[in-house]
Order: sequence, then structure tokens, then C-alpha cells
Amino acid sequence: MSQLFRRIIAVLLLLLVPISASFATEDVSEISLDGAQASSAVVIAAPAVGESYDGSRQLTVRVQGRNVALITLELRLTDQTLTFEAAGDTLEHVFTFNEPQTQGATLIVCGYADASKASGTACAQETRIIPSPKEELIEKMIALAYANSQDSRYSFAPAQTDTDIGVCKNFVMRLFDTYSAGYRMLAYPDLPLHMPKNNSKKACAPYNYGIEWRPETAADGSPFEIAAQFKYDDSLTKEENAALAQKLIVQIQKGDFLQIVGYYGGGNGPHSLYVIRDYDPATQMIHWTDSNMRGKRVDGVRWGYLQYDADADMDWWVNVFNMKKRGATLYRLRDDLYRYMETE
Repeated sequence: MSQLFRRIIAVLLLLLVPISASFATEDVSEISLDGAQASSAVVIAAPAVGESYDGSRQLTVRVQGRNVALITLELRLTDQTLTFEAAGDTLEHVFTFNEPQTQGATLIVCGYADASKASGTACAQETRIIPSPKEELIEKMIALAYANSQDSRYSFAPAQTDTDIGVCKNFVMRLFDTYSAGYRMLAYPDLPLHMPKNNSKKACAPYNYGIEWRPETAADGSPFEIAAQFKYDDSLTKEENAALAQKLIVQIQKGDFLQIVGYYGGGNGPHSLYVIRDYDPATQMIHWTDSNMRGKRVDGVRWGYLQYDADADMDWWVNVFNMKKRGATLYRLRDDLYRYMETE
């Protein structure tokens, strides 16, 4: 056998050996595990996503790290930035403030594998947006409205008498009352919060009952302000009144309460609803949740449906309350809400 032929046979034998055999002496799983262990990570355990401060003057932060020797915190507020750091792979720290916090913040967490934070050392980072107490309250009410819409006790409920849970004003008041005890106004810290009831028929005159709430102020414990109001003006044309009604609609924001008196298909008169998205100028749409805008009679008793994420455009809404003796009032929560705990 020639030397060339033997070389050819040797090459062919090598090609027949499985590729995996070439790694027989190397622990592949161990290499992958070492690679995973070399990477660092941090997880913010508290505050949870969507949670605001856990007290009027404090924010508790808990962090869990993997393959980190040092954890740093940076809390960016509107008027200051607070920092803290601690060695180890877990951290719990309470930021404290001189005044009750009404604004949101941004929390930035970094985990370093090298505790010295030497120049060029990479960090595992996670950021969490801390909503303002007002934003947190709005999201809680929206979540409750959705939960109620999935609950047969509320999704189709009696709406005949003033105390029935299916009545529109009772629905929006329940959204607020469920959480109001956990918040206060910075301007009036000693006052528990409440939502005013509808103004009386006599007080609404010459307009129809339901056009507005009782005129209570923050000094009375109401955290609501009138963001916009439309009352049909008999001295103007219907078209001129429509233009004024549109000015109210374009101001609608997520978290607003809209109180109207008008004709909305399923009813003719007063109605209360809660807005769950900002007015969209591109589509001119409003999205809301309510109860008893739509309903039917069961054995002679009115029952109302709970709507979640109902929608209609500006033209539809203008036609609802652009009528003589009718109109709408847009109520908005004050910005100075803060988290309140009786134990503080």
C-alpha cells in the first residue's frame, strides 16, 4: 500500500468519527453553567410595578441580586436625587423625605460584580417608575372597574333606587370610596377625602338635575376640581353651543369623572362615568367605564349593565348633551394627593 493511499484512508477514518466525540474530554454543560454564573442581574422586589410610596414620607426599596457584590440605588425626584449603596447581593433600604410626596419618581438600581466599582466595571441595571399617589389612585380605580365588570354581582345589577349598586353615581363613588381612606390632600392633611353627591334639583335650576355635583371645595374634604364645564347657552345658536361642548371634550384626561345630563340612547337624564384614557385627538374618541348607561327592566325593575372600555367619538358626545337645559361637568383629582397611613 502506497504512502499516499494510507494517508487517504486515515483522513477518511477521521471523517467517520462523530463530531461530538471531539468534545468527549470537555464538560460542555459546566462551561454553559459557568457562563451563566458569570452574568449579574438585579430584581426590584419592592416597590412593585405601579406602586407609589408606602407612606407619606417614605419609600421602601428591596432588591435581590445574582452574582453581585454591591448594589446601588438612585432615586430621582422632581426636586432632588437620593442615593444609597450596600455590599452584598440583597438590599433593603427606606428612603425618607422631609415632606409628604405628591410627585412621582424614578428608581435606578445597579448591581456590580466588583464591589470596588472600578473604572469600566459593568453593572446590571433595572429601572422602575414610581407613580405619583394620584396616578396610583387612578390606576387602582381603573383596575377595580375592570374587576367589577367581570363580577356578576356588578356587571348586571339593580339600578332602580338611589341605593342600588347598579346606579351610575353609586358605581363611580364606589371606585373612589374603596381607596380614598389611603390618601389625603397636602393642603388639608387632617381631612378624610370624599366624593360630593349630585347637586339638588333646585340648585341645578334652570338646568336639569344631574348637570353637576354639590359645589364642595378642598376645605370640605373634596379632592376634586372642575376642569371644564358646559351649560347650554340659550343666547347662542346650537352650532355655537356645539363648539363650546367640544372645548370640554378635548380636555378630557384619564382619571377624570364626567357628570352629564342629556340623552344617551339607553337613558334620558343624568349620568356619571369614569374616564380610563386621555381623549385621543387623532380619533376624537373617549374611552370610559360606567354603569346603567345601558340597561333593561326585569319584572318591572330597572337593571343596569356595567361597561368597561366603552367608547364613542366627539360628535356622539356633543349630541348627547348639547341641548337646552343640559350640559356636562368634568371633574379632576387635585395634584396634591399623598399616601396616608393612620400609623404614621
